[in-house]
Amino acid sequence: MCSVGLACIHSAPHPVPQALSRTDKSTASVWVGPWSSGSWFAADRSGEGIILQFLPDGSAAMLWFTYPTANEEAVQAWLSAGGGRVEGDTLVFEQVLQPVGARFGADFDPSEVDRQPWGEMRLRFHDCQRLTLSWNGIEAYADGERELIRLSALDQVDCNQGPTLASTGMRSGGALRSKSGAWFELSRSGEGWVLEELADGRTLVYWFTYDLQGRQAWIVGAGQRAGEQLVVDPLYRPIGTRFGPDFVAADIDLAPWGRLQVDFSGCNQAQLQYQADDPAWGSASREIHRLTDIAGAPCVDVAALGDAAPQWVERSPTPAPASSELAVTSHRGHLYALGGFSAPRSFRRYSPDTDTWTSLPAMPSGRHHLAAFGFEGAIYYVGGLPLGDGVINNMSYRFDLDSQAWSEVPELQSTFGSQAAVLHGQAYVGHPDGRLQQFDPRQRRSRFIAAPNFVERDHAQVVAFLDEIWVIGGRSPETNTVAVYSPVSETWRSGPSFASARGGFSAAVVGPRLFIAGGEVLSPGGAFIEPSSEWIAAGMTSWRIGPALPLGVHGSGGSAVNGRGFHVGGSVDAGRFSGATPRVFELQWPNSP
Repeated sequence: MCSVGLACIHSAPHPVPQALSRTDKSTASVWVGPWSSGSWFAADRSGEGIILQFLPDGSAAMLWFTYPTANEEAVQAWLSAGGGRVEGDTLVFEQVLQPVGARFGADFDPSEVDRQPWGEMRLRFHDCQRLTLSWNGIEAYADGERELIRLSALDQVDCNQGPTLASTGMRSGGALRSKSGAWFELSRSGEGWVLEELADGRTLVYWFTYDLQGRQAWIVGAGQRAGEQLVVDPLYRPIGTRFGPDFVAADIDLAPWGRLQVDFSGCNQAQLQYQADDPAWGSASREIHRLTDIAGAPCVDVAALGDAAPQWVERSPTPAPASSELAVTSHRGHLYALGGFSAPRSFRRYSPDTDTWTSLPAMPSGRHHLAAFGFEGAIYYVGGLPLGDGVINNMSYRFDLDSQAWSEVPELQSTFGSQAAVLHGQAYVGHPDGRLQQFDPRQRRSRFIAAPNFVERDHAQVVAFLDEIWVIGGRSPETNTVAVYSPVSETWRSGPSFASARGGFSAAVVGPRLFIAGGEVLSPGGAFIEPSSEWIAAGMTSWRIGPALPLGVHGSGGSAVNGRGFHVGGSVDAGRFSGATPRVFELQWPNSP
């Protein structure tokens, strides 16, 4: 028999984990990530708990479903917080709110919602199944600490299980339809629903609202998904106990409240209908919209992504001198090209809207074969080898776009010939031996993720694609393999191999598509340029051959801006430092989403 309380609603067999290559983290502390999403509770306090949502930008949101203190008139209570930040192994919520004042149903007025300051919370993770909750609340709720365990693991975001895969290692298109997250009606800010999709086909629904007298209320239930429809029958409204030391799980009345049906019309919109058992609560139909996405559980419309044929369109060339073995990244609507042979201290910005290039303050040190990424108003570059004048010993720098000033970043260790990507508020920098350096720019904290196998990745590409990190190609010798790192399970797997082995090529993620182009092969008979391009999209299981580059090059850079993917510079001379070209090409798909 299930114990009294919400654990009864949540209970389900735990799926068997897939066999994956797990990262060696034996000497590393916990790094909070997408796996933290889900519901958490104290084993001896079934009937209340915490809902966590780790968001795509690396921040977190939280809801605490609980009960009022003994002296309050209400029979339920709930708290909310956004802007949760990661501090080592801890999520910190500095401003927890308690919304009150509005009334349920047709009488709801968003202007009446009073988001009263309640206090602050910290959640320190011991692993992906256990955490310590501590809080400093208002006087009635006081301060406290409690050990919590996981109550729910979200589909596709389970730390003990990788995502649903096709035979090639690509994420299954059918699993890229996550509706987990917070939803609300646009005209009714101050109340809403949290959906948690589970791997067994059920969805948990939490409804945070108010009662008919304007006091806090929350309703919960679980239903089976059927295509784009979800039915929860019955819903429950747990009442009967109090907060803190007055909590008694056996006193909770888990009485049925009514039913709910959600019909999804896409990833971000749905029609919700509810019918209460008590006529006083009534019934209604509401058009609801997604408020939050869950990191690691994307929702992508894969229909027709693989039907269109792309083509190259030439854009304005980079300013002279031309460069090869450079780094290219994008940030806030612009493309940035840094360093390389022939222009080792160059720092240039491209505006796709005007098709123009601008030169920015020179890099502190001349570099070639460097990596770069953009994050929260700054451009970072990492490693490479010194060339020309400037600082020689310091290998990594940050350029603040507001102050137009460079500063050192000693936490980023040098790399050579591999690139970098940003995902969920973290940077991942590739290394020639196949390792990744994970760097948190907010905390200035880093760790190394061991390589998955013995494939060397010199001159590889590193991109963030479908909420995972892809390490593509490289040498020695040149390979056509892909290694995929999941920040959810913190494991590696093999991704779909592409047709032509290559190193020193460009890559860019353009919405739900990824392309690679150009590169070189250093064969025993001599070096040669690989001019082809290949691409893959969400819902596809293998790469497709794209149009050859108008000019075959290696040592180029690639990135995407606002759904547009670019290939920049490079050299026409295989295996040489000479032959740099300033030419820039954009790969376009007809009717791109």
